[in-house]
Amino acid sequence: MAPVTVLLTLMGLGIGGAETHVVVLAGHLKELGYRVLIASSGGAYEETVARQGIRHYSVPLDNSRLSSVIQSVSAVRKIIKSEKVDLIHAHARIPAFICDLARQFAGVPMITTAHAMFAAGFHLRSLSRWGEKTIVISSDIKEYMIKCFRVPESNITLIHNGIDLEMFNPALSVGDLVEELKGDSNRNLIINISRLDKRLAPVSSSLIEACEYLYADFPTIRLIIVGDGDCAREVADQARGVNARTSSELVRLLGARTDVNRIMVAGDLIVGVSRVALEAMASGRNIILAGGEGYGGLISEGSLALFEKDNFTGRQFKNQVTASNLVDAIREFLCLPLEQRKQMEILLRKYIVENYSSIKMAKDTARVYQEVLA
Repeated sequence: MAPVTVLLTLMGLGIGGAETHVVVLAGHLKELGYRVLIASSGGAYEETVARQGIRHYSVPLDNSRLSSVIQSVSAVRKIIKSEKVDLIHAHARIPAFICDLARQFAGVPMITTAHAMFAAGFHLRSLSRWGEKTIVISSDIKEYMIKCFRVPESNITLIHNGIDLEMFNPALSVGDLVEELKGDSNRNLIINISRLDKRLAPVSSSLIEACEYLYADFPTIRLIIVGDGDCAREVADQARGVNARTSSELVRLLGARTDVNRIMVAGDLIVGVSRVALEAMASGRNIILAGGEGYGGLISEGSLALFEKDNFTGRQFKNQVTASNLVDAIREFLCLPLEQRKQMEILLRKYIVENYSSIKMAKDTARVYQEVLA
């Protein structure tokens, strides 16, 4: 019997939560016996999926201009026909809309994954396509889909993000990176992993401001920013100004990287949200939740179940990221005894192992596939 051919579609393969999710899912689906294809506008993870032996089709699924939509619909139709696609799994609004048009005459079922709370204005609701089944990554997104998009609860399946526990592992050998990034082993390395776009760059900017403020009292800190985007130049200019004023390389930008797992393990404290937060915890690192949707502060044992509801974004509290609250959270971490830091690292890793395994995520997703195909 021929394997089931699944086409995973997303806007791009750059650095980001949904992108990493798809790359990890694709690898596990292949291990489970599926024939996996990916279509997107491309990006840094193209090489990764190529190494996995997964074919990537370059399609402008990140562009909503009419000419691009027409081009994308035509391209996806050709993929469906030439590759004999059995199922489409779309991971964003534009790809889902395009795939829904492309599949009309082929009779191919489609499912979607809602990675975030999509804007729900009337015009956007009319362009949203959710397929036969919709996967959500957190309970608050499920509630939102039912309320704002009228998706039947029976069509929604909650499957948490899955983290590759071998890839994100505190036991990784990172001596070379520690030497490169820390130099002095006494330094406290703060890692911020984020796209540097208009929505998220202000978080990195506030973090730079916070670290400059803290430097006088904690001269061992160093901030590493991993990511790229339209606002990268502005963030880099701010970093140069801070480094000049402190006469040190307090802030360093690494750009887009695909070895964030090793960078995390080389660090002491990670600043980010959602998938970055989960990967940091899997890597056995303390985490400050700070992102474009909200602020959650330094994660403690008692807050884990609370943040699970909103996929570790902090959005449920409606608190915005500021330099002031980042100063407080970083200071709180730096003042913790080393033994207490280590205990928290062990606890966070254990929590991810028990609740956010990527293998479990892929198997749960495959069960949705089988339900739809049946």
